[in-house]
Amino acid sequence: MKKIPKKNYIILAVLISVTVLLTLTLSNIYLSKEKLVSNFYNDINEIKPNDFDEYYLEHTDLIIYISDKYDLSNETFEKKFEKKLENLNLKNIVVFMDKNEIDKKFLNKLKDEYNINIDINNTPLIVVVVDKEFVKGVSVSNLTDVDTIINYEAFE
Repeated sequence: MKKIPKKNYIILAVLISVTVLLTLTLSNIYLSKEKLVSNFYNDINEIKPNDFDEYYLEHTDLIIYISDKYDLSNETFEKKFEKKLENLNLKNIVVFMDKNEIDKKFLNKLKDEYNINIDINNTPLIVVVVDKEFVKGVSVSNLTDVDTIINYEAFE
């Protein structure tokens, strides 16, 4: 039987250790990225473009928030927006749509069937629909004043 040098065992142990450490590190990076979502998205309904027709038929008033939920650059606005919605008791009519799932076909459908004309390139975007009528679409940022977007009287 051939004798294996001890340095080979040491190299094997180092490789196993590096592999385990690399796996744990990549796992932590993945899990932390998954957790980096604003709390705002936990409190509102998310609808997919395929479900929009049914949802629109059931609700006369809608506030549609279109954004990328993994983009934390708008977290300040989202906190102000959420607080305003709670104060006005409008949280039940707000829905979220992921901009990454919206394609040109869906945008054309919004324009043609619902008279909702929006530019998906300027997200985050809030679309306000009152009594099944498109009221406005507003591109927002952390500097946007929430009061200019949500006009409570429109929902009474």
